[in-house]
Amino acid sequence: GTRIEVRDLFYATPARLKFLKSPRTETGHAVEAVKRLAMAHPAIGFSLSDASRDILRFPPVPGDLFGARLVRLAQVMGRDFADNALLIDAGREDIRLTGYAGLPTLNRGNASAQFLFVNGRPVRDRLLHGALRGAYQGLLASDRYPLAALFVELPAPALDVNVHPAKTEVRFADPGLVRGTIVGALKHALA
Repeated sequence: GTRIEVRDLFYATPARLKFLKSPRTETGHAVEAVKRLAMAHPAIGFSLSDASRDILRFPPVPGDLFGARLVRLAQVMGRDFADNALLIDAGREDIRLTGYAGLPTLNRGNASAQFLFVNGRPVRDRLLHGALRGAYQGLLASDRYPLAALFVELPAPALDVNVHPAKTEVRFADPGLVRGTIVGALKHALA
């Protein structure tokens, strides 16, 4: 196992320290990062603690990829998601899309429960969120958002991950193909 301990992160660069938010806000960011990594890798156990308590604990999930992934998603997103999720497994050319998408009856007032991954990397990409929204168009009110955890796999040359220093944004060589794959697969599953 690997243990990562962070202390005095900005000791040598105090100028960065002044840009930190409250401890609660920064802890929330760390929790979100660990949750996203845990969703992408269900076979690996994750735990997060601060000086006084355990915040998260996700034991490794055995089994096949889809079964293990659904168990992990239930741990992170809640049992309601697992009970109301549709399996997504589709491909087009060199792109493979897997994951789970919630039924239209399971929705939220914001997009905080939409988790998107590209080649195992958690991303926040407008193209992917737009494709997800497009797939549910006509099934949800305009102010409602579906719950989903989608995993896009494609060859490395078809992807540029060096768009943003945090590596949370990506650019696709053929964005239309990626969008079409997502919209088509989700519409097929929802039908």
